[in-house]
Amino acid sequence: MAVTRTFSIIKPDATRRNLTGAVTRTLEEAGLRVVASKRIHMTRKQA
Repeated sequence: MAVTRTFSIIKPDATRRNLTGAVTRTLEEAGLRVVASKRIHMTRKQA
């Protein structure tokens, strides 16, 4: 059976508005499973 993977990014404005938990909850309610989470602060050079 094939495995489907989805990559998602929570945009900075949602993070500033403290919506990270709500976004994660919405993904889980849609039947997706979060297998990894990482929070980074990128410099302009990295972006």
